[in-house]
Amino acid sequence: GALRERILTSCKDINISWSNHLRDAFPTELIKLSPPGLLKLELRGCASLTRFVLSPVAACPKLSYLDLSACNGLNHVLLQSTSLETVILNRCPGLAKALIQCKNLRQLSVEGNDHLDTLMVWSDELKELDLITCTSLGKVELYCPELYQENLFMPELRDISAAEPPKHPPIVSMLKDMYAEKARAEADQKEKDRQQSSSNTVYPRTFHKCAP
Repeated sequence: GALRERILTSCKDINISWSNHLRDAFPTELIKLSPPGLLKLELRGCASLTRFVLSPVAACPKLSYLDLSACNGLNHVLLQSTSLETVILNRCPGLAKALIQCKNLRQLSVEGNDHLDTLMVWSDELKELDLITCTSLGKVELYCPELYQENLFMPELRDISAAEPPKHPPIVSMLKDMYAEKARAEADQKEKDRQQSSSNTVYPRTFHKCAP
């Protein structure tokens, strides 16, 4: 009720660890309320937690520390934040996909996630990343201009193309895979409309000077 909302929105530090009763509904409610002063969120060892979504970017505007370690049921993580600086996702055996768009992220820990298949990270500040224990990685995309090859540690069991030096295109969208095709289709349609408009104009495109 109203009292619960007032309590949650006034929190600066939330720690609910090793609870089998915490489910996806709680972080969903918390992110929706978006406590303006929340700095630190720890949900370690919550076995019933399966998804964690921090979105849109404006949600929880001061949250700088997030720890979801040892959540055995956690399968999917999506983070969009300009305030997050530390994200801990260690020892989440069910974690398959992590999409992290946090421009000020300085520390990302994903140790012991041997079922992690997809990892996408956008950060302007991340300088080191250890993926050695993520032995099932199939897709890695890193848009981190400060992360250089010598500080990127990849597993050796598979040939992963993302082990190349990180690319640094502009960050357009965390969900670019989902919307890329739509964007291309819209661009194609705009070009068709422009060409159609040009062909229907009453003015000629080129004027030739008449000889006297």
